[in-house]
Amino acid sequence: MRGGGHGAGPGRRGWLPGPAPLLAALVALLPLALGGLSREAAGQEGLPGLPALTGEGGLTRWGAADFRWRIRPLEEGEAVSLESYRGKVLFINLWASWCPPCVREMGSIQRLRDRLEDTGITFLLVAAEGEAPVRRFLRRYPMDLPIYLEDSRMPASWGVRGLPTTWVVDRDGGIVLLRHGEAVWDTDAVEAFLRRVAEGVEGG
Repeated sequence: MRGGGHGAGPGRRGWLPGPAPLLAALVALLPLALGGLSREAAGQEGLPGLPALTGEGGLTRWGAADFRWRIRPLEEGEAVSLESYRGKVLFINLWASWCPPCVREMGSIQRLRDRLEDTGITFLLVAAEGEAPVRRFLRRYPMDLPIYLEDSRMPASWGVRGLPTTWVVDRDGGIVLLRHGEAVWDTDAVEAFLRRVAEGVEGG
Protein backbone atom coordinates (compact mmCIF):
# COMPACT_ATOMS: atom_id res chain seq x y z
CA MET A 1 0.00 0.00 0.00
CA ARG A 2 1.21 3.49 -0.79
CA GLY A 3 0.90 5.81 2.17
CA GLY A 4 1.17 9.55 2.49
CA GLY A 5 -2.37 10.52 1.58
CA HIS A 6 -4.49 9.56 -1.35
CA GLY A 7 -3.57 12.66 -3.31
CA ALA A 8 0.10 11.77 -3.50
CA GLY A 9 1.20 11.09 -7.03
CA PRO A 10 2.74 12.64 -10.11
CA GLY A 11 1.68 16.23 -10.35
CA ARG A 12 -0.25 16.12 -7.05
CA ARG A 13 0.84 17.36 -3.63
CA GLY A 14 4.54 17.13 -4.33
CA TRP A 15 5.03 13.39 -4.85
CA LEU A 16 7.73 12.75 -7.46
CA PRO A 17 8.76 9.16 -8.27
CA GLY A 18 12.41 8.26 -8.67
CA PRO A 19 13.82 5.59 -10.99
CA ALA A 20 13.23 2.74 -8.55
CA PRO A 21 9.48 3.36 -8.07
CA LEU A 22 9.06 3.80 -11.80
CA LEU A 23 10.81 0.50 -12.49
CA ALA A 24 8.68 -1.22 -9.85
CA ALA A 25 5.55 0.19 -11.45
CA LEU A 26 6.53 -1.14 -14.87
CA VAL A 27 7.21 -4.58 -13.42
CA ALA A 28 3.89 -4.50 -11.57
CA LEU A 29 1.98 -3.85 -14.78
CA LEU A 30 2.96 -7.22 -16.23
CA PRO A 31 0.45 -9.30 -14.20
CA LEU A 32 -2.36 -6.98 -15.29
CA ALA A 33 -1.44 -7.41 -18.93
CA LEU A 34 -1.59 -11.17 -18.38
CA GLY A 35 -4.98 -11.08 -16.68
CA GLY A 36 -4.17 -10.00 -13.15
CA LEU A 37 -2.17 -11.25 -10.20
CA SER A 38 -2.79 -14.83 -9.15
CA ARG A 39 -3.64 -15.73 -5.55
CA GLU A 40 -0.31 -17.56 -5.30
CA ALA A 41 1.65 -14.55 -6.58
CA ALA A 42 -0.17 -12.30 -4.16
CA GLY A 43 0.68 -14.58 -1.27
CA GLN A 44 -2.86 -14.41 0.11
CA GLU A 45 -6.15 -16.22 -0.34
CA GLY A 46 -8.43 -13.24 -0.28
CA LEU A 47 -9.39 -10.68 2.29
CA PRO A 48 -8.20 -11.18 5.87
CA GLY A 49 -10.73 -9.93 8.39
CA LEU A 50 -13.71 -10.21 6.04
CA PRO A 51 -16.80 -9.59 8.20
CA ALA A 52 -18.51 -12.90 8.96
CA LEU A 53 -22.03 -13.30 7.62
CA THR A 54 -22.68 -16.87 8.69
CA GLY A 55 -25.51 -18.05 10.92
CA GLU A 56 -27.29 -15.17 12.62
CA GLY A 57 -24.42 -12.75 12.12
CA GLY A 58 -25.05 -9.44 10.43
CA LEU A 59 -22.75 -6.90 8.87
CA THR A 60 -20.03 -5.09 10.76
CA ARG A 61 -20.45 -1.39 10.05
CA TRP A 62 -17.36 0.80 9.90
CA GLY A 63 -19.28 4.07 9.84
CA ALA A 64 -21.57 6.00 7.53
CA ALA A 65 -20.59 6.92 3.99
CA ASP A 66 -20.20 10.62 3.25
CA PHE A 67 -22.18 11.11 0.07
CA ARG A 68 -20.87 14.65 -0.55
CA TRP A 69 -17.85 13.35 -2.47
CA ARG A 70 -18.04 14.32 -6.15
CA ILE A 71 -16.72 12.14 -8.96
CA ARG A 72 -17.02 12.17 -12.73
CA PRO A 73 -16.86 9.35 -15.27
CA LEU A 74 -13.72 9.27 -17.35
CA GLU A 75 -15.46 8.64 -20.65
CA GLU A 76 -18.68 10.64 -20.57
CA GLY A 77 -21.17 12.34 -18.30
CA GLU A 78 -21.22 15.15 -15.77
CA ALA A 79 -19.67 15.15 -12.34
CA VAL A 80 -22.04 13.88 -9.68
CA SER A 81 -21.97 13.44 -5.94
CA LEU A 82 -22.23 9.99 -4.41
CA GLU A 83 -25.73 11.06 -3.41
CA SER A 84 -26.72 9.94 -6.91
CA TYR A 85 -25.87 6.39 -5.88
CA ARG A 86 -27.64 6.38 -2.51
CA GLY A 87 -29.70 3.23 -2.06
CA LYS A 88 -27.32 1.11 -4.12
CA VAL A 89 -24.63 -1.29 -2.95
CA LEU A 90 -21.30 0.33 -3.87
CA PHE A 91 -17.87 -1.18 -4.34
CA ILE A 92 -15.53 1.83 -4.31
CA ASN A 93 -11.84 1.50 -5.07
CA LEU A 94 -9.45 4.46 -4.85
CA TRP A 95 -6.39 3.85 -7.02
CA ALA A 96 -3.74 5.47 -9.22
CA SER A 97 -1.83 4.32 -12.28
CA TRP A 98 1.54 5.02 -10.59
CA CYS A 99 0.65 2.76 -7.62
CA PRO A 100 1.91 -0.85 -8.17
CA PRO A 101 -0.40 -2.44 -5.54
CA CYS A 102 -3.38 -0.69 -7.16
CA VAL A 103 -2.47 -2.07 -10.57
CA ARG A 104 -1.85 -5.57 -9.23
CA GLU A 105 -5.35 -5.97 -7.79
CA MET A 106 -7.26 -4.62 -10.80
CA GLY A 107 -7.44 -7.95 -12.59
CA SER A 108 -9.14 -9.58 -9.59
CA ILE A 109 -11.56 -6.64 -9.26
CA GLN A 110 -12.52 -7.11 -12.90
CA ARG A 111 -13.15 -10.80 -12.35
CA LEU A 112 -15.15 -10.10 -9.18
CA ARG A 113 -17.33 -7.64 -11.07
CA ASP A 114 -17.95 -10.25 -13.76
CA ARG A 115 -18.97 -12.80 -11.11
CA LEU A 116 -21.42 -10.32 -9.54
CA GLU A 117 -22.94 -9.06 -12.77
CA ASP A 118 -26.41 -10.29 -11.76
CA THR A 119 -26.46 -8.50 -8.39
CA GLY A 120 -26.76 -4.85 -9.39
CA ILE A 121 -23.73 -3.90 -7.28
CA THR A 122 -22.21 -0.66 -8.58
CA PHE A 123 -18.44 -0.63 -9.02
CA LEU A 124 -16.71 2.77 -8.87
CA LEU A 125 -12.97 2.77 -9.52
CA VAL A 126 -11.89 6.32 -8.77
CA ALA A 127 -8.45 7.51 -9.84
CA ALA A 128 -6.66 9.79 -7.38
CA GLU A 129 -4.74 11.57 -10.12
CA GLY A 130 -5.27 13.66 -13.23
CA GLU A 131 -7.09 12.59 -16.36
CA ALA A 132 -4.05 12.49 -18.69
CA PRO A 133 -2.06 9.77 -16.87
CA VAL A 134 -5.19 7.67 -16.43
CA ARG A 135 -5.90 7.79 -20.16
CA ARG A 136 -2.29 6.92 -20.98
CA PHE A 137 -2.48 3.94 -18.67
CA LEU A 138 -5.78 2.69 -20.12
CA ARG A 139 -4.57 3.06 -23.70
CA ARG A 140 -1.75 0.69 -22.89
CA TYR A 141 -3.74 -1.59 -20.60
CA PRO A 142 -7.43 -1.43 -21.59
CA MET A 143 -9.91 -2.88 -19.12
CA ASP A 144 -13.65 -3.23 -18.83
CA LEU A 145 -14.08 -1.36 -15.56
CA PRO A 146 -16.03 1.84 -14.77
CA ILE A 147 -13.28 4.41 -14.21
CA TYR A 148 -13.97 7.74 -12.52
CA LEU A 149 -11.95 10.81 -11.58
CA GLU A 150 -12.24 12.86 -8.42
CA ASP A 151 -14.15 16.09 -8.96
CA SER A 152 -13.57 17.02 -5.34
CA ARG A 153 -11.22 15.59 -2.79
CA MET A 154 -12.60 12.64 -0.87
CA PRO A 155 -13.86 13.76 2.59
CA ALA A 156 -11.57 12.84 5.47
CA SER A 157 -14.37 10.85 7.09
CA TRP A 158 -13.72 8.04 4.60
CA GLY A 159 -10.46 7.34 6.43
CA VAL A 160 -8.01 7.17 3.53
CA ARG A 161 -4.47 6.29 4.65
CA GLY A 162 -2.97 5.46 1.28
CA LEU A 163 -3.59 3.66 -1.99
CA PRO A 164 -5.27 1.43 -2.81
CA THR A 165 -8.25 1.70 -0.47
CA THR A 166 -11.55 -0.09 -0.99
CA TRP A 167 -14.96 0.32 0.60
CA VAL A 168 -18.25 -1.53 0.33
CA VAL A 169 -21.29 0.60 1.11
CA ASP A 170 -24.67 -1.04 1.72
CA ARG A 171 -28.07 0.23 0.62
CA ASP A 172 -28.53 2.10 3.89
CA GLY A 173 -25.30 4.06 3.43
CA GLY A 174 -23.27 2.07 5.94
CA ILE A 175 -19.65 1.16 5.24
CA VAL A 176 -19.60 -2.60 5.75
CA LEU A 177 -16.09 -3.21 4.46
CA LEU A 178 -12.99 -1.01 4.59
CA ARG A 179 -9.77 -2.38 3.13
CA HIS A 180 -6.45 -0.54 3.28
CA GLY A 181 -4.04 -2.00 0.74
CA GLU A 182 -4.32 -4.51 -2.06
CA ALA A 183 -6.27 -7.74 -1.96
CA VAL A 184 -7.27 -10.68 -4.10
CA TRP A 185 -10.93 -9.92 -4.69
CA ASP A 186 -12.22 -12.72 -6.91
CA THR A 187 -12.59 -15.37 -4.21
CA ASP A 188 -15.65 -17.37 -3.23
CA ALA A 189 -15.63 -15.77 0.23
CA VAL A 190 -15.66 -12.22 -1.13
CA GLU A 191 -18.34 -13.07 -3.67
CA ALA A 192 -20.54 -14.67 -0.99
CA PHE A 193 -20.06 -11.66 1.30
CA LEU A 194 -21.07 -9.18 -1.41
CA ARG A 195 -24.06 -11.25 -2.43
CA ARG A 196 -25.28 -11.14 1.15
CA VAL A 197 -24.83 -7.37 1.18
CA ALA A 198 -26.76 -7.10 -2.09
CA GLU A 199 -29.55 -9.19 -0.57
CA GLY A 200 -29.91 -6.62 2.21
CA VAL A 201 -28.55 -8.40 5.28
CA GLU A 202 -29.21 -6.08 8.20
CA GLY A 203 -26.30 -4.72 10.14
CA GLY A 204 -25.40 -6.07 13.53
